[in-house]
Amino acid sequence: MYLTPMFDPMDAQDRPAAACGKCRGEVYAGETQYLYEGCWLCSDCFKAEIEKLLRQDPRTLALALDLEMRRCG
Repeated sequence: MYLTPMFDPMDAQDRPAAACGKCRGEVYAGETQYLYEGCWLCSDCFKAEIEKLLRQDPRTLALALDLEMRRCG
C-alpha cells in the first residue's frame, strides 16, 4: 500500500527561522536578531536591554555606541 505524505499547512517560509535567546519567542525569516552579551535576542528583548542600560548607566551605553562624553564643571 502506498501512502501519500500528509500536507503540511505550515509552509517553510511560515516556520520560525530562530528563537530569541532570552524570551524563547519565535523569530521569522526577514526579522532582525541582535547579538547581545553572547545571546541572540529578538527586537523586543534587545530594546528592553537597551532601555534598562539607559536607565541604569547611560555612560556605558554611550561607550558602546562610541559617543563622546565630557564631565562638566
